[in-house]
Amino acid sequence: MAYVTVYPVENKVDLIRNPCMGWVLYIDAFEGGFPEARAYWALQQNNAAKASIFYVRLPWSIVEPQEGKYAWDEDPNFKLLIQMALERGLRLAFRVYVDSRDAFIQATPQYVFDAGAEGYANHEKHSSFLTPYLYDQVFQEKLTRFIEAFARQYDDPSVVDFIDAQGLGWWGEMHNVNYLTASQRKQVFEWITNVYSSNFKRVLLGAQYGENSFELPLQDWALREKGYMIRRDSFGSPVWFIEEHKDKIRSHWPNVPVFAENCYHGFAGRPEWYQEDGFATLRDMMEKVVSDAEELHANTLDLRYPEDATLWTETAPDLVQRFAVNGGYRLALSSIEYPEEAAAGEDYLISHVWTNSGVGIIPNRLRNWDYKYKPAFALLDEATHTPVLRIIDAAEPSDWFQGRSCGYRTPVSFEGVPAGKYLLAAAIVNRDNGFKPEIGLAIDNEKTSDGWYILGRLAVR
Repeated sequence: MAYVTVYPVENKVDLIRNPCMGWVLYIDAFEGGFPEARAYWALQQNNAAKASIFYVRLPWSIVEPQEGKYAWDEDPNFKLLIQMALERGLRLAFRVYVDSRDAFIQATPQYVFDAGAEGYANHEKHSSFLTPYLYDQVFQEKLTRFIEAFARQYDDPSVVDFIDAQGLGWWGEMHNVNYLTASQRKQVFEWITNVYSSNFKRVLLGAQYGENSFELPLQDWALREKGYMIRRDSFGSPVWFIEEHKDKIRSHWPNVPVFAENCYHGFAGRPEWYQEDGFATLRDMMEKVVSDAEELHANTLDLRYPEDATLWTETAPDLVQRFAVNGGYRLALSSIEYPEEAAAGEDYLISHVWTNSGVGIIPNRLRNWDYKYKPAFALLDEATHTPVLRIIDAAEPSDWFQGRSCGYRTPVSFEGVPAGKYLLAAAIVNRDNGFKPEIGLAIDNEKTSDGWYILGRLAVR
């Protein structure tokens, strides 16, 4: 029996847009306000070609200015922003925050306070902007109803990569709510975590991890029991992201993926920020950001605002390219051995080896994905590229880390396949989408319109 061995050529240079990895563009609706859609995308047009995700961080009052009236239904500018992101091949991510600190409008809708929620002023410039007490039951009831509606709209992994699923405290980063007692902290943390995790069943959820107002055992509970991934800011900072902080993140690798955020933003107009932290040049700061992301196995990193993103893409294109090909996961079939000819009623083995050249991991083991991605092989009709046989493999892609090769021997039978000559192809398919190919591979083989990578020919007799 003759077997064929194929060694696909690894693609080491092209941007591969896969779910939950890559460079991220931001709308960060704080003091600068909320941008007009066409003006924003005019500024980000070139930068979007390097990115994979469009992340919208905005106050609750923008997405639900009146009770039951949602921006995704009612606000033409919001809808256009999202539409134009999707038209550019970007997937979505969101953080909705409730704290008015530094916001350009009151972050929690006024209707919440009109219904009886208690609040306080903590905006340095706008004392009329209220922030709710997090333990307030009216506030919790109203935010719960919003999150339920939010999930009905955006619990859709075909367009949304992740939700920052807490959003409390200053800037939604879970800190500076020190008025909470220990019992209140536990109640508030478990409430917000449970509300998001019980409503978002399919999209990945992020926990702002590290030094904030909530104890690490609570944060670890969200990762361990509720399937959250780590969202962490301050990448690149020698002040706010020290080895002790990094060690806490390392302790969760490789079970919990890391979605990273640059410490420095708006740096086009305030270079003193990174200079005061010891960086002589913008380039020095950028290199440290990327190095931290690689060291901590980050899946994502931010180009951020239009001005910041343009500085990244125009002054450090090599660093942008470096994270584009090293960040997140980059899966490749490095070899496959299969029978050149097979009898329909006999059993055979396909031997295959997979690698991941990225520093991150495919988040397949997290609860909301539930191992939905599977490596697969197919026999394709030579003329139409339609699968006549699909072989769903038991290999687990989240076991594939940088620096290791994972080999498998898969039994296969061609019984029921009509005699003829076929193309043998490989893909990573999505169980929840009819086992269709969905994850781009870092190989140069011809790819069908349906996403199967052609490896060679196999005859069935």
